[in-house]
Amino acid sequence: MKVQSTKGKVRSSLEVLPYFLFYFVLCTSTFLSAPLALHDAFSAQAAFGYTARVAALGERWPGSPGHQKTQDLIRQTLQKNGAQIETDEFTATTPRGPIAVHNIIGKFNAGADPKQPIFILAGHYDTLFKPGFIGANDGASSAGILLAFADALSRQKTRMQIWLVWTDLEEALESFVGDDGLYGSRHLAQKLAANGTAPRIKGFFLLDMIGDKDLGVARETTSKAWLQDYIAQAAKQLGYSQYFFQYEASIIDDHAPFLRAGVPAVDVVDAKFGRMGPQFDAMGEFHHANSDTMDKVSQRSLEIVGRTILRAVELLDAP
Repeated sequence: MKVQSTKGKVRSSLEVLPYFLFYFVLCTSTFLSAPLALHDAFSAQAAFGYTARVAALGERWPGSPGHQKTQDLIRQTLQKNGAQIETDEFTATTPRGPIAVHNIIGKFNAGADPKQPIFILAGHYDTLFKPGFIGANDGASSAGILLAFADALSRQKTRMQIWLVWTDLEEALESFVGDDGLYGSRHLAQKLAANGTAPRIKGFFLLDMIGDKDLGVARETTSKAWLQDYIAQAAKQLGYSQYFFQYEASIIDDHAPFLRAGVPAVDVVDAKFGRMGPQFDAMGEFHHANSDTMDKVSQRSLEIVGRTILRAVELLDAP
């Protein structure tokens, strides 16, 4: 009797086993196929690699071979990732005469709704007009992290349109006085205000000098505080609070023209690059110095900033 009973139990288990296996495989495949969160899709390794590639192109002032090769890399990466590519090109009047300027825009998740909100992630890709200056942190890191954002966005859906904007001729030809400097961002911001697009822009994060090994993102005082709060919230969620907003600084940067155009904007900038002191540049020992090289850039810093910024975008994109 006991033996028969045991056999019956075994037979019942074998009959149920295929259903259990089917359910297990279904649940596992569903879990494995679930899309990553946007901030988890970001690759710091890719960002560092892109930064190194851009820095290796050398001087990237407008009209230089390195400048053209950087444009080519941006376009190739956007095309690979299925972005809608647009350019904002014009000739700037500068203290050194007319200079051709090329802003590059990659649009992701752009729908047909004319009222679809827009969020912009931006950074400049040009370098200072200075022999031997390659701007690994100041120029290459912002260009590189945006390229890695393109890779992440190619696999993600968002409610907002996400625009990646590489601004050109951010650097002043002589000094940041009057209209010298911020040429590309100023032209684009004015254009978006004039054509009625600016009111649709929910926010603008500018990334600048964010590859610094000794990372410390300033609370930039002209930026919108409520938008900075989203970054602070994202940093707290990810355990990165110590790297953000531990000091204040007021910076003339590409976010300024967008603020003037009525767009909420934040300058995400590390304003202490190297040793500080009266014997150094106001933004640190390595700022605008030929010592701004790849040994000053950290993959970890790009990871912290990249994941935090994309998590903040997720928070802003939530219904």
